[in-house]
Amino acid sequence: LSVNQYRVLRKKATEPRHAGGPQGFDDHFQPGVYLCGSCLAAGVETPVYTSNMKFDCGCGWPGFWTNVVGNVYEQRDADGQRSEILCARCGGHMGHVFRGEGMGREFGHSTDERHCVNSMSLVFAPADGGNLVQPIYAGPVYGGE
Repeated sequence: LSVNQYRVLRKKATEPRHAGGPQGFDDHFQPGVYLCGSCLAAGVETPVYTSNMKFDCGCGWPGFWTNVVGNVYEQRDADGQRSEILCARCGGHMGHVFRGEGMGREFGHSTDERHCVNSMSLVFAPADGGNLVQPIYAGPVYGGE
């Protein structure tokens, strides 16, 4: 793992909004599967999201309307305000899930969920079998234990 991947996945830090472009996955819409970066570093491919689940929610981080069933779980934050999303295999921090914002209606999804995911927690596997795409953002991240 890169330093920032470790900080996000293991220390629960957050990258800044719009760490996209060639550095992250906010504006990335290529067909394929998003894997847990921590699991992949340990040699295991754990799919957590697919490109079909991704949408441009406008929050500045990659947004998904659902996750791969059984591969992501939720845990209520200590403040009770948000639900953290984590990899079900390794416990790596992915981000947070929000409900009731009307995004399901607005974007025509079957859920009213917005999984706001840190790019640094993901690695992208293109559907065409090309090379894996790692996030390369190396700037500051915030928070963490």
